[in-house]
Amino acid sequence: MSMGRQVKIMVIDDEPEILISFQQIFEETGLYVFSTDRGKKAIQELQERKYDIAFIDMMMPEMDGITTMTELKKINPDLMAIMISGFRDEDKVEKALKLGAYGYLYKPLNFQDIIGVTLKCSQNLGYENDIEIVK
Repeated sequence: MSMGRQVKIMVIDDEPEILISFQQIFEETGLYVFSTDRGKKAIQELQERKYDIAFIDMMMPEMDGITTMTELKKINPDLMAIMISGFRDEDKVEKALKLGAYGYLYKPLNFQDIIGVTLKCSQNLGYENDIEIVK
């Protein structure tokens, strides 16, 4: 990213492998990423720091993805929320989009989809399109 502003990303998923994958992808692109396995931790983090994009798993213990997204968007209405799920449930997709999700990705996730949606979100937020793809 350019020196002035850097996209800050949250990843909320209860699968450790997913969190590790996102960390590796975004560290390689030079972007800051915060990851957690709980919606409540993400809410606390967003109250302390500004984030631009959140990848949120639909099914997590304690607080599901739609509830997590709704609470995060109360704190930062401009947050670009990308929902992720291992299950194809069109009703949940539609509900998430109606409640303000920017997009939806299905597991298994792939590098191109993650980077592609991150670039689109970055452009919509007014960031320069100069994320360096390392893969």
